[in-house]
Amino acid sequence: MLNNYKYFLVLSEELNISNAAKRLYISHQSLSKYLKSLEEKHGVAFFERKPKIALTAAGKIMQDTLRQIELLDQNMENQLTDLKEDKSGTIHFGITEGRYPIIVPKLLKEFYALHPKVELKIHRTTSPQMQEMVLNNSLDLFLSGVDNIVTQNVKYETILLEQMYMVISDNLLKQYFPDQYPECIETFNQGADLSLFQHVPFVLNKKNFNSRILLDKHLAERNISLHCINELTQPDIHHLLCAEDYAASFSLTMYLSGIHALNESNHTNSHLHVFPIADFSYLHPLALIYHKSKIFPSYVEDLKKIVKRYCTPSLHQSN
Repeated sequence: MLNNYKYFLVLSEELNISNAAKRLYISHQSLSKYLKSLEEKHGVAFFERKPKIALTAAGKIMQDTLRQIELLDQNMENQLTDLKEDKSGTIHFGITEGRYPIIVPKLLKEFYALHPKVELKIHRTTSPQMQEMVLNNSLDLFLSGVDNIVTQNVKYETILLEQMYMVISDNLLKQYFPDQYPECIETFNQGADLSLFQHVPFVLNKKNFNSRILLDKHLAERNISLHCINELTQPDIHHLLCAEDYAASFSLTMYLSGIHALNESNHTNSHLHVFPIADFSYLHPLALIYHKSKIFPSYVEDLKKIVKRYCTPSLHQSN
């Protein structure tokens, strides 16, 4: 059973024998035979067959146990790797779609130069999905905010406390603050009171995203209602829309470098201003998150150091 524990884990993920067999590169017959032998050995059913295949209570116990065995197996391999002079291996690193273009191209280049025999596989998806992947041992670590990390089986290293900023084009400032422009720029540089921007159109993140949750808390506390004309998940698109005078938006610290690049490119319709938000009391912890029982080879520590360096505020300019 232990030699083929991955058979059970893949089947518990796919809940389809044909799909699981394809992932395992074995025949449907071989996988069915394996499951039958396993259930006969233990005298219990691990899967319900009807109306559709699903884990039984015994199946969930087996899945949890084999996940622990898989983690121990990975930890053993990682520790043995560090005893080799010629280090090689694979790291599965997760990152959200919006942060991907900010650090991954530079990260891949630098890490490969340092460890040419280590394959760095990048997974782009949402934070909840990456957390689940860490728990099922298919992801080593990921970069994310920690506000929606709810399990006790992960740990994290905070690498940056991000601040929230408001982003608005120069043309929109002229349009919506005609009597105060350009003096308002200096005023807002000291902290933009969002109650003064309720008549300005905004593009916002989706409501289940960390940055939107923090923003909505701030607005609710101050009884402020912003005029949201669109909700999009990609921060870089938010800023492109701002640059075309479509709407104002918001940005966390890590994304400020993209705004700076837009202003430097001279391809925008209007210069983008980045203002701190008056009395905004929330910080967004950005962290590297991984399974609390995970033992990494030394080259993962090198990866962490590179990620931390590319996330530091000194690399991000706002204007």
